[in-house]
Amino acid sequence: MIYEVKDMSIFLETKRLIINTPESIDFDNLYLLQTDADVMKYIGNGVRTQSEVMRGLEKAIAHQEKYGFSLGCVFEKESGAFVGRAGLIYLAYDDTQPDIEVGYALTKVAWGKGYATELSNALIGWGFQHLPITKLVAVINPNNEYSRHVLEKVKMNYVGRVHYSNSEVALYNIHKPKS
Repeated sequence: MIYEVKDMSIFLETKRLIINTPESIDFDNLYLLQTDADVMKYIGNGVRTQSEVMRGLEKAIAHQEKYGFSLGCVFEKESGAFVGRAGLIYLAYDDTQPDIEVGYALTKVAWGKGYATELSNALIGWGFQHLPITKLVAVINPNNEYSRHVLEKVKMNYVGRVHYSNSEVALYNIHKPKS
């Protein structure tokens, strides 16, 4: 499904992409994304149900309203096509801990175009420019070689394997450059 990106609230723009703030209209796109077994292979517990997608969207909207940043839908500037989800959130939406996570998930048609790197670089830059933080993190499935490559390409450092949400993940971080 393609929505007119100009009718939505833009959170961040890159050269080729737009990340919108999360809104209830995002549900259909997020449902298509999160019910694709290939996309969800390395994300959480895999494919999500309709109610899980709705709960996730509600969390994203609440996070955006409370903090001014969250996970939003990503669209190509040129075509307006939905290509995924990306953004910054308190790790697992848990604001009782200090870590803010860089996250993304892309539709299969968006794979191999450099979008994950473009989004990650833009989110890291935005986070360090707009938030009072000195570090950002990313957590990925240790078997996700593609995301590992993306995180290393954007200069995130491998910290090690940690337990997170009942599974073992690879933890990465990046520190704000000293000015």
